[in-house]
Amino acid sequence: MKLFFFSAPAPTSASTVLGTKCYDRNYNSSKWYQSRPVKQMCHSFDSLDELESGITADDIIFVFQVPIPREKTILDFSRWQQNLIGTLIPEVFYDENDTGKQPSSQHDIETQLTVDARLAYQNKGDPDDKWTPLASSVEERKLECSILAEHRKPGYQYSCSLIPLFELGSLHHDFYLLNLRLPNKLAGKEVNRGLSRLENLMVAFINQNGGFTKVWVSLKTVFFPLVVVALVWFWRRICLLARPPALLECCILELGAALTLLNLPLEYLTLLVDCPWMTVLGDIRQGVFYASLLSFWLIFAGEHLMDEVERNRLRAYWRHLSAVLGGCVCLFIFDMCERGVQLTNPFYSIWVTDIGTNLALAFIILAGICAGLYFCFLSYMIWKVGSWTQCVMLRVSSAT
Repeated sequence: MKLFFFSAPAPTSASTVLGTKCYDRNYNSSKWYQSRPVKQMCHSFDSLDELESGITADDIIFVFQVPIPREKTILDFSRWQQNLIGTLIPEVFYDENDTGKQPSSQHDIETQLTVDARLAYQNKGDPDDKWTPLASSVEERKLECSILAEHRKPGYQYSCSLIPLFELGSLHHDFYLLNLRLPNKLAGKEVNRGLSRLENLMVAFINQNGGFTKVWVSLKTVFFPLVVVALVWFWRRICLLARPPALLECCILELGAALTLLNLPLEYLTLLVDCPWMTVLGDIRQGVFYASLLSFWLIFAGEHLMDEVERNRLRAYWRHLSAVLGGCVCLFIFDMCERGVQLTNPFYSIWVTDIGTNLALAFIILAGICAGLYFCFLSYMIWKVGSWTQCVMLRVSSAT
């Protein structure tokens, strides 16, 4: 991104990490399995064929330790990187016992994947074996894989869809450790029975680039006081008039206040304290700004149409503004159902169950309907403004 003399890298970067396969016959949910350093490394293996007899999926742990070293240099995360998203990439190979595509499915493999996930963090100066638990959860995800007919042979790999795993709204610590299990039994119930030959798990870790954040926050730091000064000057001039502020002038003040809130560089706060709610707060700030902007457009067009009796009254626009309010409420509820819950459980996703998916789609569709009604209202009002302007011009020309 380039703006004037500012130059920044891409907003996000991703690194794909192949999970280290470890096994422990006496699996302990309070023990953290790590892939480095060598002294703390778990009992690892490369292939399922290397496992001792009696080892089951309950004893296998997939370990992801990030960031990974580069050129023998230990790297760490920066708080400027703001957030971290994990996406699961399974490597499933064809097996002779696979039954193929089911009549009711478009995929060769379509099953529920039960994941026992644990996430921990470590800071510089901590002992190598000290990991502080951050989150743990047993989650279900949909696994959908397909394979071409000519590749239905042992050794060929399925093409599987990406699986959202977790989302952290704050990247406050230096190192993170992710332990994943795909158990056969959980709470006395058999799970993960529809899997084929799963050889590896990879996780794509996506984070915001620190350089981009620095440029973005610098722009906010510059424009925030400028907008505040302009807003104070504007309202001071309005207050000096001999009449009360007009509705349109109040809307301009509201829009300026929403823009000021959006430009407030709260990202500096993440450099000092852990702020997992920053992503939710950012969504709310953007929602307030867009709601103010959409309302301003409606009132700006309407003030050119209303007569002297109706003009300058907010309640005259209640039908039009109800579309804006309805859309904002739907999107806010959807955001709270997804990212609001992730504040306590970063592994949560509303899309993993049929009920959650239908609920999310319902709110999105309702918001889309409100958006459609809004643009119908706005287009109609703009058309009426144009027609009214033409009539006035014709009257003026005929009078002269």
